[in-house]
This record gives sequence, C-alpha cells and structure tokens, in this order.
Amino acid sequence: MYQVTLEDKEHRIIGVKWESNLTPEAINQANEEINQLVQTHKFNRFHLIVNMRDVVVFKPETQKAIVAHQEWLMRRGMVQAAVVVKSNVAKLQLKRTAKEAKHNTETHFINTEEALSFLKQHVGV
Repeated sequence: MYQVTLEDKEHRIIGVKWESNLTPEAINQANEEINQLVQTHKFNRFHLIVNMRDVVVFKPETQKAIVAHQEWLMRRGMVQAAVVVKSNVAKLQLKRTAKEAKHNTETHFINTEEALSFLKQHVGV
C-alpha cells in the first residue's frame, strides 16, 4: 500500500511510495513513519520524493486524506515535494489536491533520478 524511506540524509529527503490500493488509514500510518524519521534525524525542514508510478487513480476518500496529508506535511516542515507520476488522471488529481491543500511546492517528474536531482538542488531552500 505504501512505503516510507529515508532517501538521502544529507539532503534531508524522505521518500514515500504510494500504490493504487492506498487507504486513508495507510496515509495516517505513513504520516506517523514520516514524523518518526523527522524526529529521529532532527529535521526541522525536509524534502519529499513521492513515487506514484503505479497509481492510476485514488478513491474519493483517499483523495480527501491526501489533501490532509499535504497540509500536515507543510506544517511539519516540508519545503519541496517531487512527485514521480505516469498517469495523466493521477496528475490531474494531484493538481486538484495541491490546490485544495494550498500546496504550491509540488513538481511532477516522470522518473526518480530527475526528481532526486531536482530536490538536491533545493537543499538550501
């Protein structure tokens, strides 16, 4: 359903992998894991790389949970998000979600390498 990882400690990049069968409960669990990483490594600001390559569309209740997730991330200290996404439907959902969450720090990519490179350039931000 999801996976949370520390992608790059030096650049304060946390990774999240979402899958199509994602539930609001899993999003809450992911938030707890992200929070644990932030506390463990004493990140007051961090970047997020989100892998959504396998996601085509989210259910409406999951979409609402993603809005709350994005709002929480910004309050927790997220500076920039790089999202790897293939599906045009998922991109449209993400744009709507970001607008609802008043989240304008999200950039979309088609591969992980480009997304990581982009985030590493924003280290001082």
